[in-house]
Amino acid sequence: MDLPMGDGGYALLARLSAGGMAELFLACRRGPAGIAHPVVVKRLRPEARRDPSIVRMFLREAWISARLQHPNVIRFHDFVFHEGRHHLVVEYVQGCDLAAAARALFAEGRPFPLEAALEIGLGVLRALAHAHGLRDDGGQLVGLVHRDVSPQNVLLSLEGEIKLIDFGVAKMTAMSGMDDAFPLGSPGSAGDATPSSGAGTVKGKLGYVAPEQLRGQRIDARADLFAVGVILFELLTGRRLFHRKEDGATMGAVLSGEVPAIAPLRPACPALLEEAVRRALARDPDGRFETAAQMEEALAEVLASLRRAPGGGDEPSSSDRGLLAGQEIAALVREIASGRDRHRSLLVRGCRRSAGLRGRTGARRIAASRSGEERSETKTTSGPRGLDAGAGATEPERERSEARNAVTPHWREVRPPRRARLLHWLVIAAVTFAAGALAGRAIGAFDDGDAPASRGAPG
Repeated sequence: MDLPMGDGGYALLARLSAGGMAELFLACRRGPAGIAHPVVVKRLRPEARRDPSIVRMFLREAWISARLQHPNVIRFHDFVFHEGRHHLVVEYVQGCDLAAAARALFAEGRPFPLEAALEIGLGVLRALAHAHGLRDDGGQLVGLVHRDVSPQNVLLSLEGEIKLIDFGVAKMTAMSGMDDAFPLGSPGSAGDATPSSGAGTVKGKLGYVAPEQLRGQRIDARADLFAVGVILFELLTGRRLFHRKEDGATMGAVLSGEVPAIAPLRPACPALLEEAVRRALARDPDGRFETAAQMEEALAEVLASLRRAPGGGDEPSSSDRGLLAGQEIAALVREIASGRDRHRSLLVRGCRRSAGLRGRTGARRIAASRSGEERSETKTTSGPRGLDAGAGATEPERERSEARNAVTPHWREVRPPRRARLLHWLVIAAVTFAAGALAGRAIGAFDDGDAPASRGAPG
């Protein structure tokens, strides 16, 4: 599928994931002068875009993303409306999320590096400080709360960058009471169009949701700091804090607020760090840090003390190894992601093609494909073709076609999956073997028929 934009556009290469409301695609930005680079495209699922409240949430997410410009926040690229659907385009971060990094380490029985955990906490807090300070076009604070801070929403890049993502369920608390229409560029007329926790809907992952949000009480930025506290506890100890097998048990654990001591689980954890984590996890919001900047200052003090006293931890500090913490994170991500980047070759091929770096045969095939698509577009009675359905297709047919092609991207040049290629060669081998067997039988029958005649022939 192609999304037009300016002199270029976006080519969807593969679907990365799909949730209840939206799906993510790996895509390639095609620009002028053969410039191409990878991006991620997010769009609502066909069934979700029929719900006006979900569409308003998506528009609000785009409005927020376009205004958050910070090194620790996923970068906004574009917002495209094409064929009746909105597409949010953000940067592609090559690496893994924090959840994957922690799982890989803990599965091998290795502790999460202390300084790396602190740097990740600092990066998330800097992103939150920027987000909590978001203002509307009139200069008024919107009271933004992320509401879904979790390891799955923290990306770590191969360069050691830390990125907070997914403001899809973010709440603008300073605008409660305003609803419905959400014109882009004017959040004040919309406010929070989603149901609050008090309406029976809890936004975010239960193991990281603050107690006041579960109770349906008013929340503010301190709810996000509670989530950071949970993340730090789990990184330091290698144990889930509130997560249980059943949602009800998880909610009960959050509401009870029982937090085990960290020192017995991680003896090298400094007392100042444990104190900061426990303060972030206070059940009463008034007992927590007031702002993300305040919590960031506390963690920065712990990190400085660790670097002033090398060898005080259960693993050598970054300074002892001559590495910055960012390089330590980058090394960790490279170790985890090595051999797992299944999108790399697809990106290389897709971006090269988008930049015009094709062979002659490939160029002729693409040109023929495009000319065929152009001819099909002139027919008003043609059915769906790829992600660009014909004009005569009904809405259900278009949606089925979109869903089908979302799984199999509309790229004629992409090589078939490895299994398909293997099956192809197995079929060829089987046919060859069968043909050989039949030929052998025919030759054997011929020899058997000729033998008696030759023996009985006169000498």
